[in-house]
Amino acid sequence: MSRIEQLKKQNPSYTIEIIDIINNLFEKVKYTELSVNLIKTKRQGYSRSSEDMINELVMEYGQDRENLTSKSYEELTNIFRVLGDYFGYHDFKTIQKFIELNERNLIKENDLSKFKSFEDLELQVSLSELKLIDKDLEKQVIKLYETDEWLVLKPMSFLASRKYGSNTKWCTTQENNPDYYLRYSRRGILIYCINKVTGEKVAAFKNIDTSYDRETSFWNMIDNRIDSIESGLSVEVMDVIKSEFTKTTKPNWDLLSDDDRNKQLIWIEHEYYLKKSYVGEEQPTPMEEGYMMAGVEEEPIRRARIVPMVAPRFDDIPTQAG
Repeated sequence: MSRIEQLKKQNPSYTIEIIDIINNLFEKVKYTELSVNLIKTKRQGYSRSSEDMINELVMEYGQDRENLTSKSYEELTNIFRVLGDYFGYHDFKTIQKFIELNERNLIKENDLSKFKSFEDLELQVSLSELKLIDKDLEKQVIKLYETDEWLVLKPMSFLASRKYGSNTKWCTTQENNPDYYLRYSRRGILIYCINKVTGEKVAAFKNIDTSYDRETSFWNMIDNRIDSIESGLSVEVMDVIKSEFTKTTKPNWDLLSDDDRNKQLIWIEHEYYLKKSYVGEEQPTPMEEGYMMAGVEEEPIRRARIVPMVAPRFDDIPTQAG
């Protein structure tokens, strides 16, 4: 018996046949046949074409176009159902990245039976990717504090934000949307705290744009707003954050030179707004309600939704417009 057959036998509820489900609903085969024929006719009128689904599966989920073109409409629909209902966009991307790193022997824990949740995978991917950060990306952050256990930094580019914030659900690290990163880096002080031992990450943000309400907030890896006391950050890390929030008067964006800001904007314009046709990604709702950093008063923040837009290499940035 193949391993796949063993998995099917061990997990019968995941071996699903649509006709069997319909038959269990109506019990008599003649009504099952009637239902199947009616459903087929009904679904022929659906507006979404197979080509639309194939395009989204290729662009958003990295699936092979040649393989998908051989699938029926029902098979494509079921692939979508598995990806959307069983995985979800973020978890599917996590397991794809885990597989890529594991196949390159970059995952330290290679006993797959020890992983019990997607969060376990995220932590391993986070630790592995931290070791892969290249010298160019290291130049795109401001390091505030580093020990054998902790790395505290300000991301100064969208690429650095994505790399150092990888395997989180922070809106500022979205693969397909630089808008949130640009918004928060322009509005205030954005800091990422990375535990180099466990892979845990915490984001801290302070708004200093007077056109918005006051905000000082902390975010865990799944983008839930937390109290600083719940963050698990060491006393030393908290002291670094408090000092930065107290002394710094400029947002991350304003710490860049005019030339560096121009390069980023030209590159983002070229890679996202001009070249990419966005196909609906699940959008996290960013940083909504107010919590309080010890000793800092804050109020709920005003938000506006941004219409989204995929990701890139900094060495492709042109040196000047045109």
